[in-house]
Amino acid sequence: MKTIRFNRISTLILVVLMSACNTLDIAPMNVVQDDAAFTDSGMQAYMAALYSRLPIEDFKYSATENDGFNTWNAIWVPMLNTGENANRNTGGFQNPAREYWKNGYLVIRNANYLIETLPAYGGSLTEDKIKRWSAEAKFVRAYTYFALAKRYGGVPITTAAQSLSGADVTGLQIPRSSEKEIVDLILSDLDAVIAGMPETSEQSGRVNRNIAYAFKARVALHAASIARYGSQNVVEGVMLNGIPADQANVYFTQAYQAARAIEGKYSLYMKTWSATDKIAAADNYAALFLDPTSPETIFAKGYSYDQSVHSFDAIYAPPHMTTTYGDRFNPTLDYVELFDGLPKNEKGQLKTTNDDGTYIVYDSPDEVFENCEPRLRGTVLLPGMSIKGMNVDLRRGTLIDAVDPATPIQKFVPEGQTAGYNANAFYNANVKQSGGIFNQVPYVTTGGVSINPTGMDGPTSANTATVTGFHGRKWLMPALPAAETRLHASSQTWIDMRYAEVLLIRAEAGLELFQNGVTELGGVNLQADAFECINKIRARAGADLLATPDDLSAAAPIGVDQGVGGYVLAPTRGLQIIRIERRKELAFEHKLWWDMLRWRTADREVNARRWRKFNPFLFSKGAVVVAPDKVEGKWIVDCRFDERGSTFTVTTQRYYEPIPNGEINANPRLKQNPQY
Repeated sequence: MKTIRFNRISTLILVVLMSACNTLDIAPMNVVQDDAAFTDSGMQAYMAALYSRLPIEDFKYSATENDGFNTWNAIWVPMLNTGENANRNTGGFQNPAREYWKNGYLVIRNANYLIETLPAYGGSLTEDKIKRWSAEAKFVRAYTYFALAKRYGGVPITTAAQSLSGADVTGLQIPRSSEKEIVDLILSDLDAVIAGMPETSEQSGRVNRNIAYAFKARVALHAASIARYGSQNVVEGVMLNGIPADQANVYFTQAYQAARAIEGKYSLYMKTWSATDKIAAADNYAALFLDPTSPETIFAKGYSYDQSVHSFDAIYAPPHMTTTYGDRFNPTLDYVELFDGLPKNEKGQLKTTNDDGTYIVYDSPDEVFENCEPRLRGTVLLPGMSIKGMNVDLRRGTLIDAVDPATPIQKFVPEGQTAGYNANAFYNANVKQSGGIFNQVPYVTTGGVSINPTGMDGPTSANTATVTGFHGRKWLMPALPAAETRLHASSQTWIDMRYAEVLLIRAEAGLELFQNGVTELGGVNLQADAFECINKIRARAGADLLATPDDLSAAAPIGVDQGVGGYVLAPTRGLQIIRIERRKELAFEHKLWWDMLRWRTADREVNARRWRKFNPFLFSKGAVVVAPDKVEGKWIVDCRFDERGSTFTVTTQRYYEPIPNGEINANPRLKQNPQY
């Protein structure tokens, strides 16, 4: 009889750090006998431990503690580098990887041990269970190897549970395999899962055949992009970084076929969607991230109050809607401008000034968004929107009542300039502002109306609260009252894979093939199929539909400042449309950082980049205070660069992470990645 104990490589600690699904209730175990582990009840514990250590980039994914996973206050996250989001804590690049290595190999060893050992228990376990659990362990191994591969490229391959024998460690010092070998191992494991698993999971939150297909599509798409857009780094005859270019279509084909394999198994969330009611369509989109019965969810990580919780709402809710933190969820104006239905200038930017450079006067700052596609309202909290029974109160400053809304006002800072408002004499004389949202000194009009200079949710002159003029909605729990929005009190499920992503993978892989010599697969025209996939997503979003498959053309993409999404780089217009759609649909889900890395566009898109913001200003003349967080009146909106002067740059070095120095010291056979 074997005993699973600590050794130099890793330890099997069957302590459920966080539930892999809402229904698990497993007693902690530190040392487990094989006879106890390899039983029905023992396997529940074993699987719970494996899933609890999966490197899922969820609500607790950050760059501040350990290897970036399981951070209680996840503030520094990859979406700060992509332009999806900004916050006042970060004014430059943040590395989201944090040396994820040792914990990955811990999970891999535990999965390997299960794969190796289970067959020996054929006398007490059924052949079906052994096959199923072995396949499940291979999914865990594949998922973990992918987390390593997308960070480092080629890494050491071990498919056996290594153990230290005596003092000689040379047998444990494995060199790095090529990046292609890692990808092929992952895909092989996933094929075994597909062959060995049914279409239903043993428990919620665990893998099944369809989940494996979806994950295979994600992995193969990543590998195909590396082959098409990456460069190769060969060391001592091994391509540690990069994949041969002639393999691009091979992997795009695998991605497309895997995505196509689960057609009809899932569907886009449409429970309360309406083609004629934009608010209903927006609410439907927001609800898909909170509904545990969503037909769109493929693979998710569950939380349950108060045994397994996170702090997303407390950290990311608008500041007057939480008891602590708050305001770190600030979608940029660059991101908002990607959406349809907004007034735009020739550059594709929000148009809030007249042709003579004077501000357009609105009855509400939300008037700017009255015709926007519903998905924007389902993703971003716009001025005046209601959530948690409160109003999103966004105001950068208040014009004194001597200023008449009927008198044109020239833009405070000329378009494209970065000067502060204090350089404008008119602004200094006529705009009241506040450096904080709490304990503001009200401005009292000549008519006796008392108005906070700044909204209760910012933005402020000191760049506290929102630094972009927006707050985020996606994932927030609308029924969680402000008084209960505190640290360690959130329990919404993290959706790691959903059907919209699979449709986007299918569209991208199909169009990449179509534009690179493979026009059909299985009798299906790949450009037409990509067109249908994108329009399914856009129809649910309430966005403008593509007119014909030819919209996904191989023509040149639009350039920076030449139209909506011109900063999203792509080799063709068709692929640019798909990449923009991924940004709109998958924002804040920790996918876009890896997209920009696999496309090799991050160093060009984010190069001394300064994100843009949305600043509403209230005319106090004629204004009416309806509630502490709602003032009605006339408004102007100033769109400008981030007032902090923060710039973001992603260098080519970041396409791979450095192998941790401690690992190289322990294993001299490891070769460091380039530029480190």
